[in-house]
Amino acid sequence: MPLAVRVARVLVWFEKRPRVTDAGVALAAFILFGAADFVRDGAAGMLIDIVFALSLAFWRRMPSLGLAIAWVGALVQVATVDGLLVGDLLILAAVFATGLAVSRVVRWAGLISSLIGGGIAGARLILFAPPTGDGAAIPTDPVSRGIYFVIASGVIAAALTLFWALGVLVRNRRASAVARADRDRDRILAEARLTQERERALLSREMHDLIGHALAVVIAQSDGARYAKATNPQAETTALETINRTARSALEDVHELLSVLREPGDASTAGIRTGDLDLLVNSVRQAGLEVTIAETGTRMPLTAAHDLAMFRVLQESLTNAIKHGGRGTAATVSVDWGTNDVRFGVTTVETSGDDLQATARPSLAGQGLIGMRERMRLLDGTVDAGPRTDGQPGFRVDARLPYRATGVPQ
Repeated sequence: MPLAVRVARVLVWFEKRPRVTDAGVALAAFILFGAADFVRDGAAGMLIDIVFALSLAFWRRMPSLGLAIAWVGALVQVATVDGLLVGDLLILAAVFATGLAVSRVVRWAGLISSLIGGGIAGARLILFAPPTGDGAAIPTDPVSRGIYFVIASGVIAAALTLFWALGVLVRNRRASAVARADRDRDRILAEARLTQERERALLSREMHDLIGHALAVVIAQSDGARYAKATNPQAETTALETINRTARSALEDVHELLSVLREPGDASTAGIRTGDLDLLVNSVRQAGLEVTIAETGTRMPLTAAHDLAMFRVLQESLTNAIKHGGRGTAATVSVDWGTNDVRFGVTTVETSGDDLQATARPSLAGQGLIGMRERMRLLDGTVDAGPRTDGQPGFRVDARLPYRATGVPQ
């Protein structure tokens, strides 16, 4: 096993056991600093280092207790030891822990302790320092001693306050990271809910298009067979065959749609493509609607979403032509392939006045037209539906869909 992997596993082991880690750090600090102070100051310095190391063992779980233990060690040092100890560095860790504390009282206690501790240490080192042999280390006149006291106290307090401020900074960064993670989690949950709503809306539109088209064909066939039965007995059998074929096709499309929506990925890849336009036109012709296709330009392969949107708009337009047009109604499907977009639509025209169906035009606020507009809007496309503008009776649907080709022209 590589050394780096072993080291990583050891670090993970210690990270999962904070109490064991803190105890180990405290023991290692005592051995390191206690040995140095024992050589310099004897047993007294080593015993004080025991207290400082004990405060280090509580820095993570109980920073207030760690600060109190460090104060005990510092006061014992002031009373029994002349000068500084190497173990005094452990006080910095106790003050740093108070900056990390969640409690505001503990944090303020750490800051106040840094300032007061600096003053006490400066007084012990300067104002109450024991006399030296040559008297050169510390001035004897009060003004100089006062200046030295201010400088020493300021340096020590600044060092302690610096470590306290580092603790506060680390705490704030952790809190910011947690808040950012919470915001990201909320955003992900919101996006998941939005995706579910979009899937529900997509399913609703797909069901409307599939079932609406199939029912329109079925109704048109049944009406046509009823009227033509007297003159053409075979028309009833042909109509029943068309109804059966249309119903089975719609059922298969619904099953395919549901299976795709259950699978991960984009539901727009349901297998319906612009290339199926001929099949759509044939099914509409069998329903009794005369359809003419006028396609110009070079057909380009589209993305699955663009393919599905274009197919559904044409399907809904032809379905409306079947439902709202009379027996003398014909439709023209126009497709104009441009460089950056495709313009397509359906225009109906009444070739005779014999209307055996209701002659009402589709409502501009109907569910089908709303669904068409929503589909196209998601792809930056547009749909314009209404009566013909050339003065002829009929209805028109004009759509424009910008696209980016996904392959070579077909």
